[in-house]
This record gives sequence, structure tokens and C-alpha cells, in this order.
Amino acid sequence: MKTKSIVSGLLGLSLFLLSTSVAKAESYEHEFDWLDANVLSENQEDNWLQFSAKRDRHWQQSPHFFDNSLNSFELLSKTSLSLPLPAKTPGTINSTLPTLAPTTTLLSDNQTNAGSLGVEAIIPEAYLVQSTNVSQMRDVAPDDWAYEALRSLVDNYGCIGGFPDQTFRGNQSLSRYEFAAGLNSCLQKIERSIAEKETVSQEDLQTIRRLSQDFATELQAIKGRVDTLDNRLGWLEDNQFSTTTILNGEVIFALADAFGGDPPGGCSTVDLTPDDLEDQDLGADCVNRDDPDTETVFTYTARLGLQSSFTGEDRLRMFLTTGNFDNGGFTNVGSLNTYMARLGYQAGLENQVVLDILEYRFPAFDDKVVFYGSAFGFALSNVLTANAPFFDIGRGSISRFGQLNPILRIGGAMDAGVGFDWKIADPVRFQAAYGTRDSGDPDGGFLGADHSALGVQVLVQPTDSIVTGINYVNAYSSDGTLGTFTGSVNAETGGLVSNARIPSPQADQNDPTFEACCRFFLGDQPAQINAVGGSIQWNATEKINLAAWGGYTFTDFINALPDFDDDFAVGNPDINGIGDSAGEEPFAESATFTLSFGLSDPFGREGDLFGIIFGMPPKLVDAGPETPGTPVPFFEQVINNESDTVVTDNNPNLDTVGEINASEEGVESLVAAGDLPERIGQEDEATSLHFEFFYRFKASDNVFITPGFFFVTNPGHIADNDTIYVGTIRTTFRF
Repeated sequence: MKTKSIVSGLLGLSLFLLSTSVAKAESYEHEFDWLDANVLSENQEDNWLQFSAKRDRHWQQSPHFFDNSLNSFELLSKTSLSLPLPAKTPGTINSTLPTLAPTTTLLSDNQTNAGSLGVEAIIPEAYLVQSTNVSQMRDVAPDDWAYEALRSLVDNYGCIGGFPDQTFRGNQSLSRYEFAAGLNSCLQKIERSIAEKETVSQEDLQTIRRLSQDFATELQAIKGRVDTLDNRLGWLEDNQFSTTTILNGEVIFALADAFGGDPPGGCSTVDLTPDDLEDQDLGADCVNRDDPDTETVFTYTARLGLQSSFTGEDRLRMFLTTGNFDNGGFTNVGSLNTYMARLGYQAGLENQVVLDILEYRFPAFDDKVVFYGSAFGFALSNVLTANAPFFDIGRGSISRFGQLNPILRIGGAMDAGVGFDWKIADPVRFQAAYGTRDSGDPDGGFLGADHSALGVQVLVQPTDSIVTGINYVNAYSSDGTLGTFTGSVNAETGGLVSNARIPSPQADQNDPTFEACCRFFLGDQPAQINAVGGSIQWNATEKINLAAWGGYTFTDFINALPDFDDDFAVGNPDINGIGDSAGEEPFAESATFTLSFGLSDPFGREGDLFGIIFGMPPKLVDAGPETPGTPVPFFEQVINNESDTVVTDNNPNLDTVGEINASEEGVESLVAAGDLPERIGQEDEATSLHFEFFYRFKASDNVFITPGFFFVTNPGHIADNDTIYVGTIRTTFRF
């Protein structure tokens, strides 16, 4: 189509960025951020590094940006429930940091599940350990004699493991206590070498003696700390939930309100089915409107996670979830009537506890590849890293749109899926995933389900502060819908083709509601979906992050529009019913993008975060053929276990039921006046822009309070729709 050349250019630019990449593209390690046991490792000599890593890395990109990384805990994002279990070793509890991964902090593996409430991508490097030469640890002053002494010992005995970003404290100098902890690690290593009758040079012994004398006070203090940790460790082992299973979770309480949108909103669903037939909502009436119903609400979402490991490197995980932001929240037709009003943390589960995720993953091939399988709660973002800074329902973006690239949500609420994450080389990772809906149904199964999605992604880190990636999604949809639920209804449905009614001669597919207008019922129209996207994050400074992502989606319907043989005329359509579009295959193209800015510790408070997001929700930028027809709204399930909700964006093409209700003479008069049929296959004419602001206040390691608001202009990409405003105060408890 006319926009494909633009997409080709964007792809070329992304490929160029990838081809110039020369640095590491390794992942952020997993960790149970708020558990006391997370500083205990399989090897005690590495503890000093883990203490520092725990204290100073607060975001997946910057050492100070987020508190303990922005783990996407989804509805939408992730929490430590997404992290792997370590092996059980004598004298330690099941530590959440069994090894120190040689990774960079820009790549986060914790991802959001579009169809479930929380799953993340899989990161093989989280299972690796590596000794780092002191000369690579940039924060140790090279002109200090102690630096030279420590470098010599590390080179000779490999007694210190470095951080993923090869720093101790970002750009800060190494404290005497931190240096003494490293020295203590080398002392223990040399003591073991002597006990095992290995040769230790006199020069090294003299170096150790001098260092021990200069740091005697700090070494004694560290010994006291280790004794305290041993006592705490004993208590944890006596009181832990299980020796093989970790239990933790997240609870979000939120106060929210919305206003604006007059229109859209204030509509109602309508049931026009004859009394002798099963009740079925046919659409929304936005002609006979009331004021939008947007009262202040107080809601919650709660998740409980159980994780088990058989080898210490694999992980079996299950989530139980509940919530009460029902009826689609502010997205329902009586409220703001648009997916663009959906909050990121909401879950309309009617206070019912449901299974949200059941999955298993394990490393292979020397930990270079991690394989993934899900029996329930699958989304492409379970495996494909989002590379988005605010991908967290409890601590990141307050909106669903601001969390990650919508093309990673294609497929909607899927259940089963498989995938892998492969570290090809230090600079490059390759990820692939495939999932389906209703995979247990014998009529379709895992390979022939009515909705499926295959996604691949390449991530590369061209510099220490930049990560870039490109992704591709190929999906099959039996009704032509995307399943992202972030853009206009027109974009989500590929131009409202499926289930539309079109003019035709008298036919067996007679629709009693629109008989005088559009006798032929198209039904579900299958489509092949192809999407391309890219993402980039840049840590401009230790505290400033700039990020962007974009995507372009091609929807090609498989069946051609019907071409009727009989000549007839109904209202204003051409004599053959739909005119020149008869026999053509419909198509649709949509686009989306965001730009974001993040500032950590803006007032010197460690763990606080200020975020700004600007973008365009998915918009139908090209479609065809435009055809006379009367569409009806889709009733879609946004996340697993949630009730279906109708949304129309107040699109006039979707308001035919309201037009009928407002007409005294019914469909015949509307056809005679040229008001019916409507049109399908039309692109969005206006542009919606999303503006979001939030401030995350870290009250403690376990409690985060986030006030924020966003507004969307021309919601639904419809010029006649007034701007909508949504605000919330989100309080997140993690345990």
C-alpha cells in the first residue's frame, strides 16, 4: 500500500543500528527484590558485590533509575514473581541471587502479558556467573596502590565476581568497607588454596599482609556483619514457607476518576433480539445518550505467586489473581467508551480468584538458551523483551498503552505457548515465541486455533547506555481483530469488516434487524496479520532515560467480499449491492509510536521516579476497499478471565442500533433517507495523542505510591470526540 515504502525505510534504519552494534546485549538478572534473603549467594565471598548491586541498581537501565529494576508485574506487568529460583545449598536459604550474571542493566527480562496478568521474557544470562578482572571495574582508582594490589590478587586467584555493568557503585568511588569486603573475599580464597596445598607466592602473602593491616578495622566490622547475617539466615531457614517453593505477591489499591469525553461516553448496550431467540447484545446506542458515567472509584488488583525449581536453574510458576475494576472500567460504553481510557493495573475479575499463569522454563546449551512453555496465560511479551522503561503495573506506567509496544500484545488473551531466548553472542540476543487461544479445543488445537501469533525479536546493545531492537509478528485471527486493546476500535478490527451486514438480494443469511438495509451477514472474516516494530532506550545520564518504540501492522483479510449475481437496488448502494468493492479482499494498516522521558531520584529521594509518555495509540492509517455496510460492535475479552466488554469510540459507523431506536419509521425510512447503510473499511481520519505524567514515590522497599494522570485528544481517532482525562493514585504493596 501507499505506506509500505515508509515502513521499509524504518526497517532499514533499525537494521543499520543493529549492524553497527559492537557491545554487550545481555539481560538484567532476576531477583526477589524485597526478600531479605536476596543478598545470600551460593558463594559467600561474592556477597559484598551482591550487597552493592542490591543497593545501587534501581532500574533496568540506570544504576539509580528504578528501585531494584522495573520488574513488569502485569496486567499487566511483572514483579519478583517472575524471577527464577536458585539451587538449595548447605548453610543458605534458597537465595534469589544464586549467581551474579555478567549482564548489562539496560535489558530487562521482566515483561507484561497482554492476555494475562503477568509474565516476563526469559533471560539465559540470569543463570551464569563470571569473574571480572579488576581492571574492568571502572570505579576503582587505577593510581591507588590498593587498586594494583587488588588487581594482582584477582588476576591470580579469580576471587571477585564483578557486576554486569562492570562497576561497583556507578560513578562513585569504592568505599573502604566495600574494598574490605573484596579483600575479605580474596583472603578466603587464598586460605582455601593453602588448605588444599596449592602454591601461594610470597609476594602475594606480603600484599595480603599489608592490605590486612591497612583495612583491619573494616575487616573486623565485616566479620560482625557476617555473624549477623548467619543469625538471620538461621531464622529464615527455620521459618521459610517451603524449601522448594517461594511464595510472594503484589496488591494494588487505586483511587481513580475520569472526565471529559462528551462525546464519547454516556452510551448504552442494546438487545434487539426477538423474544423467541436467545438474548444477544447487538450493539451500543450512542444516539440516545446520557452524560458519561465516570464516578470516582476505589479498586484493587491482587496476585499471589508460587514458584518451584527442580534443578535450581529451571522454574515452574503459577499465579492466582483477583480484582474488582469491572465492566471494562472507564472503557465501557456508559463511561468514556474507548480503549484509550484503560488503566494499566485494572482487572475486571469480579472478586473471583482465578488462575492467571501456569508456565515452565529451563536453560540449555551451556545456559545460552532458555526454553519456555505455558499451559495458560501466554502472550508474546512473555518471551520477547519489551525494551520499554515503564513496563510494570505496580511501579511503571499508569495506562495500558504506556506499558509496551502494542504489537507485542497481538493475539489478545491467549493461553498456551512456547518460545526460547538465545544469546547468540555478547552483543546479540534472538527471541522467538508462538502462542494460541483455546489450544485445548480438539477442533483447532495448538496449531490450528482460531487465534495464533508468532513473534521474533533481535536485541542489540550498540553502546553501554543504549539498547535497540527490532521485532516481527505474524498472526492469524479468525475475526480479523488484533487483540491489543490500546487503539481505536476501527484499528483493532481492521476497518469493522467482520460481522458487518452488507446490501444484497434476498438471502438465507437474512438479518431481521437490518433486513431492509443489509441482508447479507458477513460473519467472522479471517485475516492474516503481519507487524513490524522497533524500540530503543538510552540512558543519557545516570538519572535520565530516553526511550521510544513504534510499530506498523498489516491486516490482510483472506476472503473476498461477495459479488452477487442478481441485480437489485436497496437505498443508495450500486445495483450489485456494494459496487466496485465486490470480489475484492479487504485490507487494513495501522501505526503506533511513543516517546518517553524518565527521571530517577528527582528530589534526591532514592527510588522515586518521574515519568512522561507521549504517543499515538494504534491508528488505522490505510484501509480498503471502502464498502457500504452496517457494522456492529465487537464484544471482546481484554485479559484472560475478564468479562467481554463492548466499546465503540462513539464511531458513527457503529451507531446503527441507536439510529434505528431514534427513528419512528424504522430501517426503511433510514434507508430511504440515505442514513443506512453505513460504511466499512474506512481509515481513521483524525489523530489521537496520548499524554501521560506520573510520579512514583517510594515509601519503603515494599510500598510505592504513584499519583498520575493522562489525557487523550480526539479519542478513538475521531475529530468530533472531546478530550478525555483519567487520573489515579496507585498504591502498590509488594511482599
